Amino acid sequence: MAEISAPGVAGKPRFTLAERQGFTRRRVWWPIALFAALVALYADLVFLVLAAPVPLALVLTVPCGVVIGLLFIVGHDACHNSFTAWPRLNQTIGRLAFLPALHSFSLWDLAHNRTHHRHNNLRGWDYVWEPMTVEAYRRCGRLRRAVYRFYRTPGGVPFYYLIALWAPRLVLARPSIVRRMTVAFVADTVIVLLFLALQIWTVVTVGGLLGRGPLPSLLFGIVFPFLIWNGLISLVIFLHHTHPAVPWYPSVAAWEADRGAIGGTAHVRFPWPFGPMVLAIMEHNSHHDAPGVPLYHLARMQRGLAEKADFVSWRFSWLAYFRICQRCKLYDYDAGRWISFDAAKSSAGVPDGPRAG
Repeated sequence: MAEISAPGVAGKPRFTLAERQGFTRRRVWWPIALFAALVALYADLVFLVLAAPVPLALVLTVPCGVVIGLLFIVGHDACHNSFTAWPRLNQTIGRLAFLPALHSFSLWDLAHNRTHHRHNNLRGWDYVWEPMTVEAYRRCGRLRRAVYRFYRTPGGVPFYYLIALWAPRLVLARPSIVRRMTVAFVADTVIVLLFLALQIWTVVTVGGLLGRGPLPSLLFGIVFPFLIWNGLISLVIFLHHTHPAVPWYPSVAAWEADRGAIGGTAHVRFPWPFGPMVLAIMEHNSHHDAPGVPLYHLARMQRGLAEKADFVSWRFSWLAYFRICQRCKLYDYDAGRWISFDAAKSSAGVPDGPRAG
């Protein structure tokens, strides 16, 4: 496995008051400029996708999907009220930035801020990439087992977010998911659906003016970039919280004792300039330690946090990614160990990999 620092988090990381104030200082005009630049880049790429010959258009759907992801990162920051110094501006930018990703701002706030960030990697609470126990896996039917196994393969990881999270939780406000319907949930869902209708009309109209039929226009201008963005975010959140040395917790007490906000996250390092290009989204330990820190201060905070706490940190490689997928299948919450699928076939449940935490 790649280089890993000790996963245990001893004590609460301490920053001075001046350091904390520096990390949380929010700007106004620079974030607005960044958001405007990304919107312009997205619009330009959609136009190029519609105007280019088919082979080139197919290639251009990749950067178009990446820019949707960058806009989503901006919306994510705005939903934490950390992107700019003005709360109402954050809400406006957040809702607009989420539209190409077809995400409801308030439903994301419920799923991400008020669920995931309260107790990440907590069994029964944080449902994002929550691993099954051997017993739960054995109780599942064949279809559910097959789907679960597929999601935890290198090729299956990119499909998880689209099917398990986006479709049922982040675009349509359903009472069975949100429990209590609010005006914001309904309004944000309507906004997303109206944007999608406008997006479809615009892409088909512009594509027609450029000599492209409705179906190719929809595929290249909307569907393919959207699928690419979904695959990327699925991979990112998998890397954020899944590793043989990253624990999942059986109780709030265990989560608090291990400082799970930091201990339950991984820092995945990529060569420069990947970090700035993806707006510091991989500086995830510092983000969970202080969600109010803007993305433009996260890299500096992450460097400081590395001097004050131990957490899983590894340099990305495809080989390491394949090994993580191979080892992180089921979980023994009592022993704090990842378990292989083969262990589910035996009554003993033989642990696979080192103890996490």
